[in-house]
Amino acid sequence: MVITRFAPSPTGNLHIGGARTALFNWLYAKNQSGKFLLRIEDTDIKRSEDKYVENILESLEWLGIEYDDNLIYQSERSDLYKKAVNKLLEMDLAYYCDCSKEELEKLRTEQQKSGLKPKYDGRNREKGLQKGPNTVVRFKTPLNGEIIVRDTLKGNISVNNEELDDLIIQRADGSATYNMSVVVDDIDMGITNTIRGDDHLNNTFRQMHIMNALGYKAPIYTHIPLIMGEDRKRLSKRHGATSTYEFRKEGFLSISIINYLARLGWAEGDKEKFTVEELIELFNLKNLNKSPSIFDYKKLYSLNKYFIKEIETIDLYNEFINLTSAFNVFSESKIMEIIDSQRDRCKTIGEIIEESKFLLFDEFQIDAKLVEKFITNENQVIFDAVLDKLNKIDKWNITNVKDIVDDVIQMLDLKLPNFAKPIRVALTGSLSSPSIDLTIYLLGKESCIKRISAARTLIA
Repeated sequence: MVITRFAPSPTGNLHIGGARTALFNWLYAKNQSGKFLLRIEDTDIKRSEDKYVENILESLEWLGIEYDDNLIYQSERSDLYKKAVNKLLEMDLAYYCDCSKEELEKLRTEQQKSGLKPKYDGRNREKGLQKGPNTVVRFKTPLNGEIIVRDTLKGNISVNNEELDDLIIQRADGSATYNMSVVVDDIDMGITNTIRGDDHLNNTFRQMHIMNALGYKAPIYTHIPLIMGEDRKRLSKRHGATSTYEFRKEGFLSISIINYLARLGWAEGDKEKFTVEELIELFNLKNLNKSPSIFDYKKLYSLNKYFIKEIETIDLYNEFINLTSAFNVFSESKIMEIIDSQRDRCKTIGEIIEESKFLLFDEFQIDAKLVEKFITNENQVIFDAVLDKLNKIDKWNITNVKDIVDDVIQMLDLKLPNFAKPIRVALTGSLSSPSIDLTIYLLGKESCIKRISAARTLIA
């Protein structure tokens, strides 16, 4: 059975690159009828925080990426790591080292001056030192030969063992280092396939050595290129939003993020839009790209705009109320009417919210330039005609509102823009809103009368 995993460190909100890694591992596991496991690598006590664990879990849930079996926390597995370290010590495949920071820094400086690659020189490798208050445990990296990673994407990648030093696998306080804990966890969890960023490739050589020493077969590795900004540098905050939290807060849909990330390093012909079920059915490792992917924010906005138009209103409603409570003064059905009125105009849920705020306030100031251009003596006849129609209407529905618009336009022999612009400015304080009939309908009879009457008082 294929078993994949995602192993984030809770030192920040879930990065979009991490979300893609989780997605690829999840899709591959589901495609192969296997398992996708989640491990929280929280051994960095100083930087790990519970709020980031919550963010990771909430983000994965929002994306629909569900993990199998129990959630694993590295902080709860220290005994397992110590047992593995002791096994390596007993087999003489690891040793205690008491080099001070000053001694190691001096070694590093001397190597750099000599033009050598800085690395630990194994000076304590055969001394047989005993455990002490300041000793770490180092792994005995083989001195000869090479280590080969058989990567499904990059092919066979090798490094001469002499280029690798004896890495620390247990700190002086008894805690396991990253490479040691990852190996133990992957073995214990039965991981068969690891899909992760190619920035982990150097770690992979070391981890394979430790796995070989413990007598276990390494997983099948797939190292995917990192996500880059448009300047072809690693995606970071200088490029814009980078965490799933930020994208959701801005009003992106999970299906948009899933689709965009799936195509960010993987392809299935020219097809660009998928259901989740289609992604699971089609995802494979052979169609992964070898080149870094460029994160195109414009393309993501375009994709999100497409899905805002396509998905069910109730799904938009759920994201809408998750982002704001300001519209709780309206009923669920009213909010869904508001969403439907805006969905063809907006790229994000955040835009729908911003574009709909005119519904919340009866009193607002109209920009002086708009007053000068549209709240004029020439347009007073339009305001008066609409007020007269509004006062006479009995049943409030969109059909009757359209009749008001059509009647006034015909009565005054107007073109639609000449009618809509002054009325829109009077009702919303701007030139941006849904169609004028929908704007009137959504505001309601009393609010429209109040706003148009207030606008009339501004006429010089």
